[in-house]
Amino acid sequence: MPKKNKISFYGKHLPKAGLTSLLLNKGAATHFITYESHFVGSAAITQIVKWSSVAVAGLGTYDAVSGATQITQITPSSGSSTVPAKAGELLNLVYQITGAPHRARSWAVIGELPEGLNHLNSTNSNTDGITGTPTQPGNYTIRVRAYKGSNNNGYNYTKTFTIEVAPGSEPPIISTQPSNVTMTSVNEASLQVGVSGNGMKYQWYKGESGNTSNPIPGANNNSLKVEALKADSNYWVQISNDSGTVNSQTAKIKVVDNYSSWAEQQLGNNPELSAPEKDNDGDGLTNEFEYLIGSSPVEQSLDSDTEILIEDSKIELSFMTKAAQGDGYAGLERVYSVEESNDISKDSWKGVPEFQNIIGNGQKISLSKPINGAKKYYRLKVNIREKS
Repeated sequence: MPKKNKISFYGKHLPKAGLTSLLLNKGAATHFITYESHFVGSAAITQIVKWSSVAVAGLGTYDAVSGATQITQITPSSGSSTVPAKAGELLNLVYQITGAPHRARSWAVIGELPEGLNHLNSTNSNTDGITGTPTQPGNYTIRVRAYKGSNNNGYNYTKTFTIEVAPGSEPPIISTQPSNVTMTSVNEASLQVGVSGNGMKYQWYKGESGNTSNPIPGANNNSLKVEALKADSNYWVQISNDSGTVNSQTAKIKVVDNYSSWAEQQLGNNPELSAPEKDNDGDGLTNEFEYLIGSSPVEQSLDSDTEILIEDSKIELSFMTKAAQGDGYAGLERVYSVEESNDISKDSWKGVPEFQNIIGNGQKISLSKPINGAKKYYRLKVNIREKS
């Protein structure tokens, strides 16, 4: 049984481009070849990436006096004439000539290399290589030629390789856009984006899609937790990987309160205090009615702004409106309507023309009607609704 050799990993900076080979167990069936892999820029080698060791089985020694001459791929696909690669990823193609009769003094690559790859062009070495980062997918056929003499002269041997450059990582594709959400001012909301692709990076922003002036710190996942808001807000997310960037559409969060959110802010989470029918301050107005007219549920309310007068055979009715604003009224408006009836029966109330659906904003409303001898009853209806 052949003696096993330990494969060691080590490295150092070398003064010039090239691959050096070290053949161990000379003449044995299995050889260990240590070679240096370089990342080659557009002008010169800029960084030594690593040293690594690979096993080559059954190639024979390079300076044997007999045996068929051949050029064999060492990495990335040992023994194959096909070289797998991927656009945007580093490729180190290493090949070696073995067999009779001579050590290679120079190397040449014939054919068009994929853009981004460079021939290392070793000298006085039976090992050579091609390295770099291919940029364009496709199949590229090249011929690698080893020469007996320097400067590509003398006896030579040629091997054909096909470099198959697969497409790189696909840019992000959004499969599910973040949806619009309606929430109250005491709740939280969650936004989420569905994306296909690899190596995704996320950054959420506040504002309209494409406006990167307001990034949200720490919002680097496919979902975003939005804390309770007092007003409508917009959010979007930018997704990127090594192959591209895509922006999501704008997700609109609409804040619309209701009685429950108002009661929670005014009365807390105590169900006994926040029930709509409760009258916590004893002023004769239920919590729900206090919410509708905009008064406090914990302080007695006095209505000094509504007046009904009879003067000069006319009935004069005036009242002050109040805007729906403050805690519990986000996204809402307060609406006033005046109705009249002859007998106050349930179905007898009718709206007074021109005094319907008045949106309150703090203005004074006055109504004047002549008295014609018949009984008349008037009432003021107040309602809360989502802003139109």
